[in-house]
Amino acid sequence: MRINRNGLTGTIIIHGLVLALLILGGLTFPDPPPEEEGVLVNFGTDDTGFGSVEPEGDEANQGTPDPTATEALPQETYTPPEPVVTESAPADNTQDIEEVVVKEDPQPTAEEIRQQKAEEQRIMEEREAERKRLAEEERKRQEKLAEQRRIEEEKRKQQEEANRINNLGRNTFGRQGVGEQDGSEGVKPGDGNNQGSTTGSPGATNYGDGSGLGNSYGGLGSRKVVGQLSIPDVNDCNVTSRIVIRVAIQVSKSGEVTKAEIQKSTFSDLCINRRVLNAAKNTKFTADSDASFIQTGWIEYTIEP
Repeated sequence: MRINRNGLTGTIIIHGLVLALLILGGLTFPDPPPEEEGVLVNFGTDDTGFGSVEPEGDEANQGTPDPTATEALPQETYTPPEPVVTESAPADNTQDIEEVVVKEDPQPTAEEIRQQKAEEQRIMEEREAERKRLAEEERKRQEKLAEQRRIEEEKRKQQEEANRINNLGRNTFGRQGVGEQDGSEGVKPGDGNNQGSTTGSPGATNYGDGSGLGNSYGGLGSRKVVGQLSIPDVNDCNVTSRIVIRVAIQVSKSGEVTKAEIQKSTFSDLCINRRVLNAAKNTKFTADSDASFIQTGWIEYTIEP
């Protein structure tokens, strides 16, 4: 594409001239600027203008005033506020600053600090004592519950063992179970008379003179006690009432008591139970080569206070 240089030059010159005219002729501003001119507007002397002739503004052409409009209106008296007199600032241009005294809390004395620490120590000791008391009560309660559970568990085991022994006796002797065949010490089988001294106690375990506890045994068929039943020594135990304890035993062929357990008791006491079990284990029965390897039976002790 060819560019016409003459045309381009003429265009530039024309535009330059137009721009110079605009700058020199149209963008001038008088200095100082002219005063602002306004339009005089006459609002008249009445609230509502009337008439076909606009008044000129003199007294002759003001028109007849409305008599209602000329009534005197109550005038409110305006009282200007009293001038506030302010003190002039000092020559050094500084402001008066009111000094505010801040009262500090008095520091506690050494005696007050000591009393405060003593009170805090007392409160801590009381809380610790209360905590220990509650812990001790809880420990005793738990021990009591554990002892009750142990006694209940022991009774349950004894009852289970008694039922097992009774079932074994029924299996061995037919319909007759353990404890259903009595062989009371000091009483002849089938005879209700005393087998000791006529002056002795009906429950005596000795065959001679004297008295003793009303002890008996059974469940061992034809076996008899060698000598007499071993008597439990309960002198150092707390016996306050009559107690009847039945002990389930297992006897070997040679007549030795190999096992003894509390079957039932009218009162449960660890001290009495231990002495009764030791007495049952120390009891000797007659040997029986025809008996089973382990024969089950029972010994019943009656303990008086």
